[in-house]
Amino acid sequence: MDKIDIVYLWVDGSDKKWRAQKEKWLAHQTDKQTTKCISAGAERWRDNGELKYSLRSLAENAPWVNHIYIVTGFNQVPKWLNKKHPKITIVPHKTIFPSDALPTFNSTAIDMCLHNIPGLSERFLLLNDDMFFNKPLKSSFFFDHRGRAKNLYIRRKINYKRLGWILDGTDVYRSKIILTAKKIHEIYGRKLYKYSPSHGIDAYIKSSWTTCRNHPMLKQVIDKQVYNKFRTNWEFQRWIFTLSQYVHGHATFRRAHPHKSGRNKILDAFYNTIHFASTRRSSYLCSCVLGHEKSLRVAPIFCINDSDKNTPQMLRANAEFLKQRFPTKSKFEK
Repeated sequence: MDKIDIVYLWVDGSDKKWRAQKEKWLAHQTDKQTTKCISAGAERWRDNGELKYSLRSLAENAPWVNHIYIVTGFNQVPKWLNKKHPKITIVPHKTIFPSDALPTFNSTAIDMCLHNIPGLSERFLLLNDDMFFNKPLKSSFFFDHRGRAKNLYIRRKINYKRLGWILDGTDVYRSKIILTAKKIHEIYGRKLYKYSPSHGIDAYIKSSWTTCRNHPMLKQVIDKQVYNKFRTNWEFQRWIFTLSQYVHGHATFRRAHPHKSGRNKILDAFYNTIHFASTRRSSYLCSCVLGHEKSLRVAPIFCINDSDKNTPQMLRANAEFLKQRFPTKSKFEK
């Protein structure tokens, strides 16, 4: 297998200069969907210290990774990071963005520019700083013997004939997924609406990504999207590159069945037994670790996704869990 790089997206929302710029640009937004939606909430950029533990999980469970790129802006660098480590490169937004599109506070816009990272390998993994390698994983977990990306998906029921009605009543994230599938349908005639991201570590092929990015029916729209300072409902999500990979035979899909450990132990046990093989390869998502400890132990990959409903107690519980789960300092720290 060729070398495989890692790309992280990271921001420190507590930085005073960053916050001042964010409030300045947010005040200029006229789109109510932008200013009122969750994408403008503080938790979207809150740094809970997860990157340090994500890198520890990588060092412990995926030592075969070739190079690590941390994409960030406003001259931000984690204080604890060993910038001199040969496998670490900080990628400022100005390196991959058009200069007149900055500053940006939009992770979707950042996604559209990742192929511009200098030196990025043909095959790479993309993740946010709140995602973790939970078990020793081989590169074959993400790419098959033919070099195709192995992507997990969650199945959702979407009536594509009623998309206008659905988009009017849904959240920002789901809107992006639906619009993405709709565009793939328009371009390639493939109805892939049932597929939705499993919210884990995603595998990509750069040449396939670039081909999709520069498609005549996409390039102009994406070029414009790069200039959106904040997320809106009417943008493509990076899922479009995943679906395009699949359409062109550069990726395979496997359905995810995240392990369940809720209140109904009998039904959960029945579900987990039926989907035993799938739960062992499926990522797990939660906003608070309390009550999810068992599933977090089972999953090969997990994400602790911050939420506007997370209380200080929940945030402390998350931090303590990560401290106990990944206690060994990595070579990527000072």
